[in-house]
Amino acid sequence: MDKWIVYILLAVCLPSYGQANGNKQVKQGTDSLQNDTVMPYSVDSLVHTYMESGRVKSENGDKLGAIAEYNKVIEIDSNYAVAYYKRGNQNADLGNNEDAITDYNKAIEINPDYAFAYSNRGTVKAALGDHTGAITDYNKAIEINPDFALAYSNRGKAKADLGNNIEAIIDYDKAIEINPNYAIAYSGRGTVKAALNNNTGAIADYDKAIEINPNYAIAYTNRGVAKATLNNNTGAIADYDKAIEINPNYPLAYTNRGKAKADLDNNIGAIADYDKAIEINPNYAIAYYNRGNLKSDMGDFEGALADYNKTLEIKPDHIGTYINRGVLKYEMGDYEGEISTYRLAIKNCSPDADLYNNLGRALYDLKRFKEAAEAYGEGIKAFPSDGKLYYGRGLARNQSGDKNGACEDWHRSSELGCLQANALLPLCDK
Repeated sequence: MDKWIVYILLAVCLPSYGQANGNKQVKQGTDSLQNDTVMPYSVDSLVHTYMESGRVKSENGDKLGAIAEYNKVIEIDSNYAVAYYKRGNQNADLGNNEDAITDYNKAIEINPDYAFAYSNRGTVKAALGDHTGAITDYNKAIEINPDFALAYSNRGKAKADLGNNIEAIIDYDKAIEINPNYAIAYSGRGTVKAALNNNTGAIADYDKAIEINPNYAIAYTNRGVAKATLNNNTGAIADYDKAIEINPNYPLAYTNRGKAKADLDNNIGAIADYDKAIEINPNYAIAYYNRGNLKSDMGDFEGALADYNKTLEIKPDHIGTYINRGVLKYEMGDYEGEISTYRLAIKNCSPDADLYNNLGRALYDLKRFKEAAEAYGEGIKAFPSDGKLYYGRGLARNQSGDKNGACEDWHRSSELGCLQANALLPLCDK
């Protein structure tokens, strides 16, 4: 029986500038792109000195040092909203998201019209997965400042993360209307267009983002993805090359370039790119996963298995890896290992019809027909409209001697559009 195999680019948890969809990434806007406050400095000269020192340390990458300076300001003036806001920015950059939200909360408590504090708090909420809460904050920032391009752009990103792509494009359009040279908004809109399968429109937006900012590595990478989707892998590789030239430590660009090279049958070059991505980030699950897929295609089953195992160590709920590891174990003759892989996936992952289908097929291949029927049955409980599950259970029931049950399943499978079931229906008339 045919095995279901799924090669899926792994969606990895990324920081606040990360984009889902596996091999795409869009940087979320931050206040560093424009004047981040219109709040006046305190009249206290020492406060001004500490604030300026904090700014310099932040710009030099000394985030902890900047926090120490802002702490001094707050000790002198506990109602100085800008100091809380600035400290929140440093905490956000360090990944201290809860501390950042606490700081933004305090800044907003002191100044309820602090638009940037709402906007940046929204970005931190988005990083924590609270896209609805993020949108509420962006709404408030826009209410305070209707010409706040950053807030529109970030709200577009949050809406896209919730699947509201049309509304997201409207927000990006507004951000671009306010600021026609807003590269991040063009890049973000491009990614939404790509998600809507408008890759030509996406490329046009990435072109504009790169025209505005020729060193925008993420825009080159995303344009490469769009080109690869349009089967222009050579053009995609040129874009990934440029992204890597700008940022030599960009694992996503290496991983995507590896995928494009593999699609052009340059397997050695692809493996080298995956290796480099893993060297940069030893916990980069997508690189292990893609390298495992390529090794499997090349017949290096042991190497592929090691990569799949590493992927699941990093990302234990990734369905595609379980499916591909199960298929690999089947090809290696480890049928019990295949079955245990699917059972583990069903335990650890969100419900997925292919997992039940593969488990049922694996049991069927071992002539464990009753167990196979039970596996398909569990899948049918979760996915009552999946025709292939009824088809498989019908096969298992028929082998178990339950012809009536088999015919019921095949009729239902046919009703759900499974053409394979139609070929078996004449058996039910005998």
